[in-house]
Amino acid sequence: MGRQFLECALVVSEWDEYQRWRDDFAAILDPRFYSVEWLDGEVWSGRIRLFSGPNSCILASIKPYPTGALELHVMAAAGELNELVSSTIVSCETWARSVGCCVAVIESRPGWVKTMKASGYELYQTAIRKELS
Repeated sequence: MGRQFLECALVVSEWDEYQRWRDDFAAILDPRFYSVEWLDGEVWSGRIRLFSGPNSCILASIKPYPTGALELHVMAAAGELNELVSSTIVSCETWARSVGCCVAVIESRPGWVKTMKASGYELYQTAIRKELS
């Protein structure tokens, strides 16, 4: 019973912090694919976790693979770049290791390849997209 209360308190704390960054994340979303209400539900449920500092915030989830391997999947970031790189992503990675993740993936725009190189991230795959409408 104590653990359930602790987990609930953690989710509520993350939810309160998420509210501070919600507009920033809403602005990033492509509304053809994701609504801010969908993101709200993912954060509220804990399926997407929030890691924040005073001036930055990261949204991440755990992606399981058929072998049992776990990936930290960084989905979006907002705020001050230096803080994101120096401490907020470090908090994400530390948590991911503690829950058994063996890799971290940042899914974002090409500029992050250069920005995160010094932190040990390397280009792994590329996606190209064509608009059909």
